[in-house]
Amino acid sequence: MSAAGSTVRAEVLLGTLGSALLGVGGWGSGALPRGVPDGVWGRPGEPLQCVGVAVSYAGLVLLIAAWWRLGRRVADGTAGGWRPLRRALWCWVLPLVPGPLLGSSDAYSYLAQGALAGRGRDVYALGPAALGGPLAANVPGMWHDTPAPYGPLSVAAARAVVAVTGEQHVVAAALGLRLLAVAGLALLVWALRRLAEAAGSGAAGALWAGALNPLVLLHLVGGAHNEALMLGLMAAGLLAFRRGRRCVGTVVLIAAVLVKAPAVVALLCAAAVSVAGCDGGWRRVRRTAGIAAVAATALVAGVFGCGQGWGWLWTLRTPAEVHTLLSLSTDAGHLLGWAAQGLGWGTAAGAMTAARLAGLLVGLGAVGYWVRCAPRAGAERATGAALLVLVAAAPVAQPWYALWAVVPLAAVSWRRLAGRGARAVVVGLTLVVMPSGQGPTWASGAAAVVGGGVALAAVLWWASKARPVPVPDAVVPRAAATTRR
Repeated sequence: MSAAGSTVRAEVLLGTLGSALLGVGGWGSGALPRGVPDGVWGRPGEPLQCVGVAVSYAGLVLLIAAWWRLGRRVADGTAGGWRPLRRALWCWVLPLVPGPLLGSSDAYSYLAQGALAGRGRDVYALGPAALGGPLAANVPGMWHDTPAPYGPLSVAAARAVVAVTGEQHVVAAALGLRLLAVAGLALLVWALRRLAEAAGSGAAGALWAGALNPLVLLHLVGGAHNEALMLGLMAAGLLAFRRGRRCVGTVVLIAAVLVKAPAVVALLCAAAVSVAGCDGGWRRVRRTAGIAAVAATALVAGVFGCGQGWGWLWTLRTPAEVHTLLSLSTDAGHLLGWAAQGLGWGTAAGAMTAARLAGLLVGLGAVGYWVRCAPRAGAERATGAALLVLVAAAPVAQPWYALWAVVPLAAVSWRRLAGRGARAVVVGLTLVVMPSGQGPTWASGAAAVVGGGVALAAVLWWASKARPVPVPDAVVPRAAATTRR
């Protein structure tokens, strides 16, 4: 490691140890498949599961501590620039690649939908239960009969993975999805650096906030979520627009939309900035029409090429069927429902529907506001701000949804994400989900507290030993003191 990179060697090693522990702990506590013939990710008994939880949470705490300290290094300019952080990223990513899924079982749903598509079935009309076999057996029960809520490119990518691995090899298919997620992360890293350089915000800071983020490592890499591909394409599309390549940017952003629909916010903001850069009303109309024509052509071609049809436009509301505590509108609906029933003003279901509808309207209103502000704020900042409100107010929210906003904001204003409040939110969202993606039991909760507590105590002890002790002037040799003056 170079002299510049040696300043962050301790943080890189600490994060690598944390990532290794997280990956090892996942073999006992991750989102492990049921009864698969691969025999690699077997399900251990409860004692070993608790050990796995403790090891995983110890690794998470070490990883978070390394990321926190590395952010301070980047902020004070002692991190050594882009290359040491890029090295840190891949040192933290690689230990997670061979391990079981972490934080969610959603990847099993991706695979079941891809297998259905490979059989020529309509994934937007049928749920994974229509597939049968080991892939469908590992889909969470609530999604067994639920059509795919993802875009056709996401389904096509999962179909390609299953075509290579076969339907009977769940472990190999899950690893294939993880490699696809790592490829999306590599695209994201490539685009983030260039976006940050173009915006003059600092490439190292953008990488720290947008790619080294513990949410990225836990959920995009560990969980193999399709957000990795969506965010990589979204960042690349924003970069193309910033470089004046409107057609390329539009096509790439449409590809991101075909993975997950929220990427359309980036296209709207980037198009607004591009149109505002024209002089004269007629030129703006022509540019708007040109971008719209390219977008429509790319959308039709993408849907036709993926071969899944347009059913995904009607299944986008599917995730809202699940109530998550991270959704502020859902939490408000629970409170209003409790009050409505207690006071006799209505039903809990009616209050929930009203609260979630209000949250959705607030989110859509924020998107409209920031699209209008994009020419002044910039496409990346407007995209991040709009998606932040949309996620906070949406009827359903998951921890990794925060990355929809974090990634574009990291490219242009990573220092805001380096504040203590923002970092604390990232830490909370990272720790709130168990490695299995399921709710905690008393035993697993206690194991998480013990493992995380031991790791935190070790980090605090190490930090106290590593802190330089000031030497009084009285014990400094006279010659050294003279030189210092």
